[in-house]
Amino acid sequence: MFPDRPALVGATPLTFAELNARVDRLANWLGEIDIAAGDRVAILDNNSSAVLEAYYACATIGAVLVPMNVRLAAPELSYVLRDSGSRVLILAEAFYSLLPALVGDTKIETLLGIGDQARPENVLSYEAELAKPRQWAARHVFEPDDICNIYYTSGTTGSPKGVCLTSASMLASAIDSIIDMQLTEDDVFLHAAPLFHLVDAWAVWALPLIGAPQAVLHFAPGDFLAIVAATRATVTCLPATLINMLTAHPDVGRFDLTSLRFIAYGGSPTPLGILQRAVKMIPTRYIHSYGATETSGVITFARREDSNVDGNPDQLSRVASCGRAVPHIELAIMRDDESFAAGGEIGEIVVRGPRIMRGYWQKPRETAEILRDGWYHTGDLGYLDDHQRLYIVDRKKDMIISGGENIYSVEVENVLSTHPAIHEVAVIGVPDPRWSEAVKAIVVLQDGTHASAEDLIAFCRGKIAGYKIPKSIDFVVGPLPKTGPGKIAKRQLRQSYWAQETRII
Repeated sequence: MFPDRPALVGATPLTFAELNARVDRLANWLGEIDIAAGDRVAILDNNSSAVLEAYYACATIGAVLVPMNVRLAAPELSYVLRDSGSRVLILAEAFYSLLPALVGDTKIETLLGIGDQARPENVLSYEAELAKPRQWAARHVFEPDDICNIYYTSGTTGSPKGVCLTSASMLASAIDSIIDMQLTEDDVFLHAAPLFHLVDAWAVWALPLIGAPQAVLHFAPGDFLAIVAATRATVTCLPATLINMLTAHPDVGRFDLTSLRFIAYGGSPTPLGILQRAVKMIPTRYIHSYGATETSGVITFARREDSNVDGNPDQLSRVASCGRAVPHIELAIMRDDESFAAGGEIGEIVVRGPRIMRGYWQKPRETAEILRDGWYHTGDLGYLDDHQRLYIVDRKKDMIISGGENIYSVEVENVLSTHPAIHEVAVIGVPDPRWSEAVKAIVVLQDGTHASAEDLIAFCRGKIAGYKIPKSIDFVVGPLPKTGPGKIAKRQLRQSYWAQETRII
């Protein structure tokens, strides 16, 4: 449709015609090694043009791409390969050293290596294989319910599960994003969040629909700033934790970032202090979105008028919302008895519509637990205001129950994040002999600053109820642990505190 328009910009620029030719060659290679519709193909790479090519090539012949989380350890990656039954593994040279631990006891038949580094003997060269003439592989016409991709969940709620997304759900996700983000052919989308996660991968399908170019980046704050300036990127999506990294970068003021129309953010409840710092350092619109892998990406998207982080109290209250449901999503709040909650009442966020996953790969019991009567149960707590704006309060398992009182960690994080010495903060519940659980904050300080636990506890007084104020604060050096999508890994943070307890949270 747009043969001469740029499809990729940046280090490896390609027109749509050039990208399509490479995709066809990869699809033909897959066909030659007998990969057919429904077969799984795994890819292990940081963001790169090869990841985009793999998405499109698998779709061309009906194969199912399994994008793998590069942050997983070798045993976890091997589990994904075994569980998915992948027959091909495409991997970047940075991961060759993991191969002995990856492919044993899996169905992997063929390894294809990306990069110029010397390859192990059993690894074929990506570029060499694409350069060879081949027979034309049969093209596949997807039925709406055909599985297109399998994404493995990050493990914040347990062992990874393969989320099966269909061609219809991914198309609906792409259309929703185009509409709500008002994307046009004049936009340039920067893949800065991982392409193995739906924070970012929805754009793989959305941008070609409108003939707009994409740029890819293995995220590092300095590189992000440089590539935005070089490509004149207009839109990107980032977890709040990555926004925090950008605002702390010493070179943030050296680059021309005026091309950015907005940065969509999400991944976890985002403290107001982080957003206020971000607007000062990178002046653009910051648009809150909320989504899940099981819903093919974004569920809600905030409007321009709800994104003023320096406004009056009413405007600030709307900034805390994630916006309203996108067109192909029906959203509701449920009580524990699965009746529907009233406006303003906190309950579990549930979703239904054509965007919902087909199920967890080969896990019917887990699928039935989370898909009930057509509703996907997110495990997140929130409420809807009178204008149907969604406010996330917490994950169900992040709720702290201390002395019989429910404490939502995001409330405490929102207060602490506004302290000038705090770079990152996570609030969790830890065992307490008197209260069952006590509130603990785990803090990373800004470079060159100092604050004591007593300082931060005093800072909270008067801002939140006394029982919500942390009873203790631990200081750590370096970033807090993250899951693949960039969420703070609270399950990991809790483990050391609960190791000797019978209760597991």
